[in-house]
Amino acid sequence: MKIGILLVGRASEDLVDKYGTYAEMLINLINSDEKLFEFKTFNILDGIFPLNHNDCDGWIVTGSPHGVYEEHSWIPIVSQLIKDIYDNKLPIFGVCFGHQLIAQALGGNVEKSTKGWGLGLHTYQINNKTNYMGNLSSEVTLNICHQDQVLSPPNGATVYAKSDFCENAGFYIKDKVLTMQAHPEFLVDFIKALLTARRDVTIPKQFVDPALIGLKSHPDSVQSNQFAETIRRFFLN
Repeated sequence: MKIGILLVGRASEDLVDKYGTYAEMLINLINSDEKLFEFKTFNILDGIFPLNHNDCDGWIVTGSPHGVYEEHSWIPIVSQLIKDIYDNKLPIFGVCFGHQLIAQALGGNVEKSTKGWGLGLHTYQINNKTNYMGNLSSEVTLNICHQDQVLSPPNGATVYAKSDFCENAGFYIKDKVLTMQAHPEFLVDFIKALLTARRDVTIPKQFVDPALIGLKSHPDSVQSNQFAETIRRFFLN
């Protein structure tokens, strides 16, 4: 199965050199020893787009520091591609910004949250599990880095992940759309480095410092591998 990754964000060069791009992190997360998938990355920020939705068998939209409501020329293009993927019943998975853009493209609402930044370790309650989610626990802890939130998911979406901080943290539509606000691809070392680099630059230290303390105190609590199995099952469903 060939999965196209729409790479819509990038970290600083020093972080990329050490940890890889967001697309490479997702590939490392999803690819099991069996190498069930072939991946092709489209660097959207460099103007590299797929010809159409049929370029791949399934799709992923990555995270990004941008907001889905910002006026960038590539956002309407990717939004239309998401609609085409959905209309043609191809599977699509979105993480963080990707979760938000899929929601917006399919009729949901995304805004900057009045709750402020969510950073570091975060635990979600898992409910309404569908057939490929059998491996998910009733609570899942993943790394987060976001201020925007999906305030209302698209029509027909079922919310399966939520918390007091984020009511619509993950949704699915039938067996062709899966999203997650958190970053299962972010390892603890990477998000510690990312938050340290952004501390009082783009994210106020009063949000960053408690997150760094939590990451230092509970480095083994991230359940990325569990969610990776859900992603694999989604695409193979």
